[in-house]
Amino acid sequence: AGASVYTLDYRLWPQHAYPSQQNDAMDAWTYLTGTAGYAADHIFVVGDSAGGNLALVLCNRLKTAGRKLPGALILMSPWTDMTMSGQSYTERAEIDPMLTPEYIEAVRLAYAAGRDYRSSDLSPLFADFTGFPPTLIQVGDHEILYSDSEQLYQAMKRANVPCRLQVSEGMWHVFQMFPIRKASVAIENIARFLLEQ
Repeated sequence: AGASVYTLDYRLWPQHAYPSQQNDAMDAWTYLTGTAGYAADHIFVVGDSAGGNLALVLCNRLKTAGRKLPGALILMSPWTDMTMSGQSYTERAEIDPMLTPEYIEAVRLAYAAGRDYRSSDLSPLFADFTGFPPTLIQVGDHEILYSDSEQLYQAMKRANVPCRLQVSEGMWHVFQMFPIRKASVAIENIARFLLEQ
């Protein structure tokens, strides 16, 4: 897409507990739109897996604070629902080669023990998406997190967000990181989406 790329070196658990990571994302946004001088609508926020969660939470926090939002969101296999309410957590547990429901349960317990998993700060699926920027969601159809993407897409469409859901057949969690043809196609689709914005 010919864009400059900034990566967020956010603080990690367990040394730094929730919400350190979300605060770091806000600080990075403030740097980009302040010190670095980028216009908000010229910034595209990209995240995969838990990074997709963080991208959505960042956007929601910006909206709540009355600040300008990014020009677009790119979400690869985003983890959007810590309540694990989607059917894919059970229906696709046997075909997902990467993740298990038990792993997701352990991660959410480590990250957010004792908190309300329905909070939009943890499960951005339950946020109000009104006014969110154009969003591209990519997911593999063999993922237990498939429902997280599909339900997010439906919620965004209900909020009139320009949103696309691209499902890759036979693919797993964040397959875009692997040296395979379908990953290359997905990355090309991301570039085309960004160039349209």
